Amino acid sequence: MRKPINYFITNMAMSDLLFPIFLFPRNLTGLYVDHQWLISGPLGQALCKLVPFLTPVSSFVSIQSLVLIAVDRFGAVVFPLRSPLISSKLCPFFILATWIVAMAVSSPSLFAFQIVEYGDGVVSCGMQWHEAFGESSSVENYFLSLYVVFYYIYTRPC
Repeated sequence: MRKPINYFITNMAMSDLLFPIFLFPRNLTGLYVDHQWLISGPLGQALCKLVPFLTPVSSFVSIQSLVLIAVDRFGAVVFPLRSPLISSKLCPFFILATWIVAMAVSSPSLFAFQIVEYGDGVVSCGMQWHEAFGESSSVENYFLSLYVVFYYIYTRPC
């Protein structure tokens, strides 16, 4: 049971469990409260930053885990008599690397999301990209680069 593929499947399962834990409560409250943020203060500010940060982190970890599973299976099918491409001793390194890369790529959302209070007492959590990174930075370029790296390069057939 201590084979690399089992570690990668467990890593992907953990990241897939993290996704609904953070996404569903935000979406459900958004349906019924017109996208108001229900928690204010320091806890609300922390959740406003963490929820949009951890949701894509779990997606990126899943994508990277699938790539690692594909590499492991490729080595097992193409080179069946050779030692595995990814050994069991390297698995913790690769799993840690998937989380570090996903957090690094998603880190701009930690700076861009903030609680905005309106005059009538309405509190909302939204992306304030230009306030966090300046007018010269573009949110469209950020998302385009994420798309190219994670959805085109990682998932395109060889």
